[in-house]
Amino acid sequence: MANNFGIDSSWINAGLDIDLISKIMLKIEEKRKICEILPKQDDILNAIKLTSLDNAKVLIIGQDPYPSSEHAHGLAFSSLSSKTPASLKNIFKKLKEDYPEGNYSSNTLTEWGKQGVILLNTSLTFEGKDAKLLKEHTKLWEPVIKNIFEILIKRNKILIVMRWGNYAQTVGACFTNKPNIYTLDTTHPSPFSARNGFLTCNHFKICNEILGDGAICWNT
Repeated sequence: MANNFGIDSSWINAGLDIDLISKIMLKIEEKRKICEILPKQDDILNAIKLTSLDNAKVLIIGQDPYPSSEHAHGLAFSSLSSKTPASLKNIFKKLKEDYPEGNYSSNTLTEWGKQGVILLNTSLTFEGKDAKLLKEHTKLWEPVIKNIFEILIKRNKILIVMRWGNYAQTVGACFTNKPNIYTLDTTHPSPFSARNGFLTCNHFKICNEILGDGAICWNT
């Protein structure tokens, strides 16, 4: 029996290239023998393991895992640590403004994934802090990310794509002007750019207005 890595069959049936993913996962497993790779092997595909294609409502595009085992676990912006990363602090700051009654006590955003929020980094793995190494990992995963994006577009169901920052807007350009897909663009939530758009973007409220009865509970 083929190893589907715990990915829901709705992705497989829609054309997710499991053979390609298997080859890349083997390469990463080999790399682990000589250097540290983040996140853990079982966590690499969490973004699409937590969210079935049938339940996908929102896509938040990130870039790469946190460069620390303390934080990284395969979901963009989400952290395993009790220490809140800077970008996530600004995400919570915006949420507290939009939904002050909400509970944002955990830095781990798995509850979002279970509700249909795909927290997808374009590089699913990270090796060291060298920009060249990041580019290599991004290139390695590029066909898989493209495959996921194509599946989401062909599905032709309502999807809100949050593109935070120039990078997300560039790699996520394929979602522009597609039927039933709403693109929400603003600056990245990092301390360097959050005040230039993110902290006034209201993306979480706009998203839930679009989803109506299927709105996301942003509690963590």
